[in-house]
Amino acid sequence: MRWFLLSLLGAALLHGACQSPGKERWPIKTSVVPDADYSKTKTVTLADMVSLGNPPGARNNDPKYQSARIPQFANGLGVKEGDFLTVRGYLYLVATEDNDCEYHIQLTDQPRTTTDKPAAGDLCVIVEVARPDSFQDPELQKRAQAVRDLIKTKLTANTEPVSAGNIMRHAVFVQVTGQLFYDDAHLKSDGTPEPRGKRDMKSNTLWELHPVLDLQFATP
Repeated sequence: MRWFLLSLLGAALLHGACQSPGKERWPIKTSVVPDADYSKTKTVTLADMVSLGNPPGARNNDPKYQSARIPQFANGLGVKEGDFLTVRGYLYLVATEDNDCEYHIQLTDQPRTTTDKPAAGDLCVIVEVARPDSFQDPELQKRAQAVRDLIKTKLTANTEPVSAGNIMRHAVFVQVTGQLFYDDAHLKSDGTPEPRGKRDMKSNTLWELHPVLDLQFATP
């Protein structure tokens, strides 16, 4: 019995306690544009997302955009925050964020696993899935539940991903569709992005897909 209790305690410490809802730009993270057409999405590459520059005049935690989407600006992709994008790549890890319970997913252009470690030149884009009860829209609730269920049943042995991140043991290639979102909470005062990412893989772009609307296994 003592071993069993210690095991439960260890699991609790490993997963950590998280709280929902989140804070920074949470109204945008948990919504899509009014009358959104889920059938309309633009396919881009990981390299496209990584190369997409900061919005003009972007500032750390800009209060203007706490509950408003960043206006359209000129860029090579012809996209704006709030657009639905589809991207394909290798799923390196999934983690449960300990502050807001989101599933934090890192996509990369290389088949990185527990035995094939990340390298400096790897591209990385972060996509995130909030808990279903974070959304007011029933459609978004349903989609978040489907994505999180797929991750748990197929990738993390029916357990919540740990906060440090569950790295894939084998290469997992996926196609992800979600809302283009700019995470200005990680913009440094000099206008450069704060390197983010877990388990030796960093993302140097603040553009994400958030919320994730669909995740499917795919063929490279």
